[in-house]
Amino acid sequence: MNEAVIILVAPQMGENIGAAARAMKNFGFRNLRIVAPRDGWPNEKADNMSVGAIDIIHNAKVYDDLSAAISDLEYVYATTSVPRDMNKEYVTSKKLAQELAVRDCKFGIMFGRENSGLNNDEIMLANKILTIDTTDFNSLNIAHAVAVICHEIFKSNTAQHSPNLQELATKNEVALFLNHLEEELDNKNFFKSLDKKPRMMRNITNIFTRVDKLSNAEIQTLRGILKSLSN
Repeated sequence: MNEAVIILVAPQMGENIGAAARAMKNFGFRNLRIVAPRDGWPNEKADNMSVGAIDIIHNAKVYDDLSAAISDLEYVYATTSVPRDMNKEYVTSKKLAQELAVRDCKFGIMFGRENSGLNNDEIMLANKILTIDTTDFNSLNIAHAVAVICHEIFKSNTAQHSPNLQELATKNEVALFLNHLEEELDNKNFFKSLDKKPRMMRNITNIFTRVDKLSNAEIQTLRGILKSLSN
């Protein structure tokens, strides 16, 4: 996310620039580039709309033309919902993070004008076309589009790297709990038919092994419950 650059091409409303900055900051993006903003720059309406993301607005780089804005990038995506008659590969928003996971480079994502998006000459400068997964109705405000793309990348990154808030239980700790559970069930004559016991224990075991983030504290709580019920 630190290497990603969000590029707004000829945005028309300062409010949308500010809202896009807010969307970026929510998901850890900070590099904003603006190409030929219609109402000039700085823009008071962009400042007001950005609220807590005012730092992104103040650090944004402004360019007169798109070629200059992407000159130092290694890979560029052009967002559009309109099919284009050009020989370019498409990637959907839900698959973007998967693609970026194997692409170690400084990349940019271009978003077009509120009323007409990117034109073909601008899309031509991109490596790939990026489309957002929607229903047949695919009209998104530019800030909404920025939020969707940033979130797709963000959620993949956090799923891979976010730390657990609690120490996870080891396989051995889970096994000790299951042994304890089996022992208490035996004491209460839960297994009415001994020949069915192995299958029943497999079912019980599957309940707990399907939980892939069972914490050590949770296992200890479950064992405490068993101990309390057995007294």
